[in-house]
Amino acid sequence: MRKKESKEQIKRVALYIRVSGEEQKISGLSLEAQQERLEKYAKEKGWIIAGTYIDAAKTARKKLHKRTEFLQMMESVKRDEVDILLFTRLDRWFRSVADYYKVMEVLEQHNCEWLTTDEEYDTTTANGRLYINVKLSIAQNEADIDGERIDVVFDSKIAKGTVVSGSCPFGYKVNAEKRLEIDKEKAAIVQDAFDYYEKNVSQRGTIAYIRTKYGVNWCDATFRRMLKEQLYTGVYNRGGRYNENFCDSIISSEQFQRVQDLLKRNIRRNLTNNVYIFSSLLVCEECYHKLCGYLNQNIYRYYKCNHHYKRDLCSNNSNINEDTLEKWLFDNLESEIKKVETAWAVSVAKKKRKSVAKDKAAIKSKLSKLKDLYVNDLIDIEEYRKDYEIYTAALQELPESNVETPPDFSKVRRLLDKDFKDIYNNLTREEKRTLWRSVIKEIRINSDREVTSIFFG
Repeated sequence: MRKKESKEQIKRVALYIRVSGEEQKISGLSLEAQQERLEKYAKEKGWIIAGTYIDAAKTARKKLHKRTEFLQMMESVKRDEVDILLFTRLDRWFRSVADYYKVMEVLEQHNCEWLTTDEEYDTTTANGRLYINVKLSIAQNEADIDGERIDVVFDSKIAKGTVVSGSCPFGYKVNAEKRLEIDKEKAAIVQDAFDYYEKNVSQRGTIAYIRTKYGVNWCDATFRRMLKEQLYTGVYNRGGRYNENFCDSIISSEQFQRVQDLLKRNIRRNLTNNVYIFSSLLVCEECYHKLCGYLNQNIYRYYKCNHHYKRDLCSNNSNINEDTLEKWLFDNLESEIKKVETAWAVSVAKKKRKSVAKDKAAIKSKLSKLKDLYVNDLIDIEEYRKDYEIYTAALQELPESNVETPPDFSKVRRLLDKDFKDIYNNLTREEKRTLWRSVIKEIRINSDREVTSIFFG
């Protein structure tokens, strides 16, 4: 954009420089070369440089909100501190037609122009604006093609088990072959952290434990990311790319899944510092939203459906007393366990019968097709007898279906031991909450304050 300048007014110019990591290696595109050209141009025009904004190692494919220096420059424009934006070439600024017009709206509102030192553009005519659109479209297409090439390279790297960057989760290191290799000392800390968390269901407690024992100080966000890091099982699953054998595992897939289940159930203590034993476990039978704990007369703890009380979207206006629920659980756990065991046995029997019936039907279908082949002279008698014997033997020796592992209620039954009630009564409220979460996944309560079903964890 070029306009005849007023001799009475000195222009304030902002210099914008962008270069990707690869481009920094190319002569003529370096940060220093761009800055030198822009400063020389501004000096020859007699302009005042209001600021220099440099987005280093930022590719043209980066979204605008990820270009920090560009955003700071636009804030200066909005404060009316800049009259002209100056850059070397149009592709230093944009490779997107859509982004260009979004920014142009801001520039027009604040009477700010733009100019390139190495190219000529005219925004005052239709042909000039069309030329800009064509240039931006070509630049955007080049960026998209580059992105597709990068995607192909990344796909190949992940499939071969090689890393795409030098960073890796705590417990691993990148070896000479660009693969993740277990760091035995750090991996032992990761395993200990997962074990401790699974046992105590406390992120902060685990962080404190690791800090005391190993001197490793993780923040809450870092440790939570670690607990969700699937790479610890040897599986790469990011950005649509998947490799189940990407690296050696530190954590078993079974333990990883148990920890994910605990993370979903575990919630933060409420701001009033009251510990509700059944937080996150109670679910309204009417609307399937979790019940929330509250204090009545600052003494008695109850649970209610806030979907009714706060949003009026549920008919359940009842509440249930924590002590009452606790007593009911101890009185009825045994019968609830038997219900689940019976339901499991019936379900397995049905699955087994269905599976066997399906296998028999498949073999009988093959025998029928075999007979048709023989009748229609498509196979001779020897082939028929040979295949008939194979299928008949398979039918007679049809193996039993895989036996499913029955649910393990050993942890729950510990609660029913005669001596355990005394131990339980001496636990803190936090310890009681952790205990119930370790054995129960969900308790459903209806509007009559009745437990309708229990799902064991």
